Amino acid sequence: MKKIYISLVVLAINLTLYAQTVTFESAEIGSMGGAIAMWSGSVDVKANTYTIGNTSSKVLHVLNTGSLPIYFSNVALPVGTAATYTYSKLRVKYLVIGGTDTGYPSLDIFSSPNSTTATSSVKIGTLAWTSLWAAAEIGVWKTIEFTFSNSLLATIPAGNLILKLNKTNTEYLIDDVELVLSGTPENGFLTVEDFESKNSGDVLNMKRWALIDGTSTVEANPTDATKKSVHIITSANDALLKLNVTLPSGKIVADYENISFDIYMSAAYQNNYKKMQIYIDGTKVYEDAGYPSQATVLSWTPKSYALTNLAGGNAFVLDFGISTPGGNYFIDNIKLKQKSGITDMKQLNENPILIYYSNNNINLSKLANQVAIYEVNGHMLISQKNTSIVNVSNLERGIYIVKAILNGQTTISKVSK
Repeated sequence: MKKIYISLVVLAINLTLYAQTVTFESAEIGSMGGAIAMWSGSVDVKANTYTIGNTSSKVLHVLNTGSLPIYFSNVALPVGTAATYTYSKLRVKYLVIGGTDTGYPSLDIFSSPNSTTATSSVKIGTLAWTSLWAAAEIGVWKTIEFTFSNSLLATIPAGNLILKLNKTNTEYLIDDVELVLSGTPENGFLTVEDFESKNSGDVLNMKRWALIDGTSTVEANPTDATKKSVHIITSANDALLKLNVTLPSGKIVADYENISFDIYMSAAYQNNYKKMQIYIDGTKVYEDAGYPSQATVLSWTPKSYALTNLAGGNAFVLDFGISTPGGNYFIDNIKLKQKSGITDMKQLNENPILIYYSNNNINLSKLANQVAIYEVNGHMLISQKNTSIVNVSNLERGIYIVKAILNGQTTISKVSK
């Protein structure tokens, strides 16, 4: 039996954690692909005949006759506290084939030292049916997501991953077991929503004056049908996407300095030359000056906005989008950037400079004595003195390092164009 493919990246933090993506592409058809059926059913690798929403050629087939726990012998989780796992997530793709008990499931998640133990002492948490599916859509891939910071256990035990779908008679497929185990946000960013755990057709909330003012619906990504994004259509100004955001334990809104997301304009009419608006708990924290062009039509454009003077706690309501009576656009990959740890707090309090990208400019919240822009490899591209705006229209899209000096104090920030 061949081993399944595992992509492994090691991060240097207090506890050695990692990212894994497990597929069944290299497993032999008919093998168990590194998985073990613990009781009341069977697992085997099959050719994937359900390619809409998942282009993998092979998947794990599960015949569940009684709430079958599946032990992944080569998906290991290291011991750690829930706080250590603050930014960690588990994503898995599921597809229901059939059975007599297919709707409204829950999913138990364990870290077990062996393939015989799936008790409360090793149970990390449970996903309710609201995060999985209601009445089963037979033959439709669903991506589920579990956040480890919601663990039931004070200390997550070392062991291997167990997934237990609580259904008495369900036949289903599993693919793309993805673990993002990290003690810090990915590249300094916290993913608020990428819509992969939503179902196509889900209708999300809106900030609006009347129901007819706008809709936001989870749909296939317009450039990649295997992914999902939210499609926003508006018929009135001030109709915006509304998200309820809960930050990791111990974090508050003021710990973040930037919001970024990708936007796809379906049509130029009534989308461009409008105002982008951002609200937190009903307070407007950003609005475009004037009526700038928002993005190129029929292509994804990354957007990034600085957030300043934020008030709020661990949970808040985020409303944002283009204020337009004729909106037709998609949004994806919504992220918050933590405040940089490069500058110490004394320096930030005495000399705060916020750095962000907007409309082909690197913008600084204060006039700096000197500003330099570098490639990530350290090569300096631009250097200017006594400025708060640097035009970067000649630079390609990508990540850049911005170094600003004011009164002998230095602020360094990564900026995405």
